[in-house]
Amino acid sequence: MTRRKPAARRAPAPLGTAEQLPSGRWRASYRKDGRKFTAPHTFATRDEAHSWLATERADRSRGLWRDPLAGAITLEQYARTWLDSRPDLGARTVDSYRRSLHRWVLPRIGGDGRDGIELGSVNVGDLTPALVRAWYSVLYTEAQQSARQRYDREGSREEHPARRWARARGMAVAPTGRLSPEVLKAWNAAGTPVPPLPKRTYTGGPANAGRTAAAHAYRLLRTICNTAVQDELLKSNPCQIAKAGSGQHRERTTATPAEVAQLAALMPRNLAAAVTLAAWSGLRYGELFALSRRHVDLEAGTLRVDRALQCVPGQPIVFGKPKTTKSNRVVHLPAFAMAALADHLEAHVPEDREALLFTLPDGNPVTSTYLSRHFRQARAVIDRDDLTWHDLRHTGATLAYRAGASLPEVQARLGHTTMRAAAIYAHAADDSDRVLAERLDAMFSTASTGAPKLRAV
Repeated sequence: MTRRKPAARRAPAPLGTAEQLPSGRWRASYRKDGRKFTAPHTFATRDEAHSWLATERADRSRGLWRDPLAGAITLEQYARTWLDSRPDLGARTVDSYRRSLHRWVLPRIGGDGRDGIELGSVNVGDLTPALVRAWYSVLYTEAQQSARQRYDREGSREEHPARRWARARGMAVAPTGRLSPEVLKAWNAAGTPVPPLPKRTYTGGPANAGRTAAAHAYRLLRTICNTAVQDELLKSNPCQIAKAGSGQHRERTTATPAEVAQLAALMPRNLAAAVTLAAWSGLRYGELFALSRRHVDLEAGTLRVDRALQCVPGQPIVFGKPKTTKSNRVVHLPAFAMAALADHLEAHVPEDREALLFTLPDGNPVTSTYLSRHFRQARAVIDRDDLTWHDLRHTGATLAYRAGASLPEVQARLGHTTMRAAAIYAHAADDSDRVLAERLDAMFSTASTGAPKLRAV
């Protein structure tokens, strides 16, 4: 019986080439898809060169191999391409991202010498957690210094004592500009008193100055790097600093219903109802000033939100989509707010269905500059310089909670996508702990001082 010869074993595929250089060291390379890939450094022995080749082949078989030239594009080039490829972003978001890139992410920050860091010139593939940590450290310091310098500049503009004196006496004076002869005459007659300067406040607090700008820049870099991972330019995201993307926002303030009425009365007549609607509807600035007659249902007492003004510095004001899909909504107004709107429609808005509810004197959409100027003057009269226009939205949410609204109801009313956003406003209306303290006082106040020990309940 003839014995069958054993099948010849197939020789393993070559790992690549290991060649010795005149210096005695070894260089390793291999070919893939018609391209030659060479190790980034030489090796002391042939075994080390073969080990590198084996690792490269193992990575290819496991799907872990990455083209070493894939990340050979600077962060500045990639970031600009990334931003241009995001048609889903709103105009204001694109503008915000572009300004953050140009100010904090791409240029050299932290000085012109060795202490400075310029991420924009770094290849995407060379971004590492250590490099990002070093950049963020410089970023935070630079943003903090910039914010404090801006704060100091604003604080150095000392207000004329006659203006402070007149405002304290309830006289209507603008926050800036020339004082009227009547005010100056009354101030001189009073002996030119110099009221104390108001306590300076900073929205982020001096200790947290610049934190919001730094967090915004960090979140933007992290988002860009996430896309780079998907594009296989990075193996993993190098932005790994815990809580670096969390900004420190100021505590939002609210106006009382009486203050809302006072602010409305102090605004130009064509904007008075805007204050009322902002506080009692919770609409955003862009949503409110995009409303036209067709968005108002006087019989149902509702406002329909389906668009928003998009105000980007240096660009014409245009109508665009609301901030989120949840922002397309119908908001019911209290009867007194709807009555104020009805009066405004009759006095200031043409009958055309497309006529805007609120406009500039020339009929164009209301700009943030025009609105802010008049709102600053109104809030100064009632001594509420801490209020911003957006705080009226916060006021609307807080009043809704105090009227018994649930978190989902306020979420729907404000047009928030998540409950987390609506919950930001909830704490201001939560007075349950105060109510508990009052109950404790009512039950135990006399017991703490002697007799009776405990009030019957």
